[in-house]
Amino acid sequence: MLFNELDISLGGTVFLTDILDMLIIAAFSYIAILFLRQTRSLMAFAGIGILGGIYILARAFHLYITALILQSFFSIFIIVLVIVFQDELKRSFELIAASGPRRMKNKTALSFSSTIFSIVQAVSSLTRKKHGALIIIPGNELIERHIRGGNILDGIATSPLLESIFDPKSPGHDGAIVIDKDRISKFGVHLPLSQNIKQIKERGTRHSAAIGISEKTDALAIVISEERGEISIAKQGRMKLLKDTQELEKHLNQHFREKFPEKPQSFFRNIFRERAFEKFSAIAIACIAWFFVVFQAEIVQRDFSVPISFTNISAEEKIIESTVPETVTVTLSSRGQTVLSALSPNSIRIIIPGDKIESGVNEIELERTDVTHPFNVSIVNISPSTIEIVAQEYTTYELPVEINITREPEELRIEETSVSPDKIKILVPKEESPPEKVFTEGIDASDFTQTEIIETRIDIPDIYKIHKNHSRTVQVTIKISEEEVEENKRNNSQ
Repeated sequence: MLFNELDISLGGTVFLTDILDMLIIAAFSYIAILFLRQTRSLMAFAGIGILGGIYILARAFHLYITALILQSFFSIFIIVLVIVFQDELKRSFELIAASGPRRMKNKTALSFSSTIFSIVQAVSSLTRKKHGALIIIPGNELIERHIRGGNILDGIATSPLLESIFDPKSPGHDGAIVIDKDRISKFGVHLPLSQNIKQIKERGTRHSAAIGISEKTDALAIVISEERGEISIAKQGRMKLLKDTQELEKHLNQHFREKFPEKPQSFFRNIFRERAFEKFSAIAIACIAWFFVVFQAEIVQRDFSVPISFTNISAEEKIIESTVPETVTVTLSSRGQTVLSALSPNSIRIIIPGDKIESGVNEIELERTDVTHPFNVSIVNISPSTIEIVAQEYTTYELPVEINITREPEELRIEETSVSPDKIKILVPKEESPPEKVFTEGIDASDFTQTEIIETRIDIPDIYKIHKNHSRTVQVTIKISEEEVEENKRNNSQ
């Protein structure tokens, strides 16, 4: 794909591809940061980083066996990473999708005050009765692939309905319910259990399930303990014991404001506000990597001979008679020789707009915007910077064609002539007056003894042009009188 050069430069050493390169590396770094945070495997990856440092030193000091072993390890590391952390990698990509336009589109300006009130009233009642409960309120991430079983309800979240579901006599009281915005979508569902012993401590299965779903998604989980009648919440893989329902109401309001604001934020505002630390850290990593890996690379130049082409010129109105010179030398620069070596001759063009050209001699000063080129190179010089273009403007006329017979048969008479086509379009310079008609080239019919059909050309001055939709060749029919032909045959036979 071709682009005109963008004025993005830092001492002439930054290209558009460098900007794209940094954006892509920043995106990869962002995924890696989210991955490390959610897997809580920072120490493991720190160890891998140390191994990477040892590998670099082994290559530098030619430690053959050490380098070979570590090279074999890193060759299969990516595969092992995908297998071991496949769920975490899925969530990393879901987090990116959750921060994008899809999230902005799915958000609806709703008031959740009635839902919060119903949840708080139900939790208060269940706590007094010491009925165990597990309530899941999803955020922006999808939770369907993490839950199993359950029954579809799709009912408005009210306090009586919540209490009835968690009644010990209810068949679905042992499972969890999912409240999607203001409705109970499912009840009696089973959740993944957490392996985080530090967070679970002496708590039971409900608490382990609440922590498990909060580790894998951005959902808020509310747990009521049967033994103690305590209220706890799980968020981002951490469990917190609440003092009372007022503190629960506070957390519910915060969750709904963050995940489903009444006034949805724009996509571009969301880019800078949510997970700002992770995003700016990813940009910083990309800039540092670019500076040490790419910025130090050599900038090379190469000359290309580029032909002149034109746009917005109608062949019926304006014709380019000559261009001096016909090709121009364009000097391009790039980061490394590989980019310039891979350029196709057709990927660089000089295009002159037709509205710059008038009839006569034109002195055109070439600008960088006249040169199209791949976006991963920059223009250094154009030589010569001025070209001479001779153009002529024309007007189109449709004129009749007349047959030009220079010599007729001596003893026979031409009865009829015709030409096809009998009219032809020609281009006449604007400053010239058009002729009334055009003639064919001279036809010598002195030897014709019968009707002849021949092809000949239109004879016009060099200053005229034949229209592109017409041919200069026409077909002429010369019909000889049949009676005179027969009489001439009889005379010859006697």
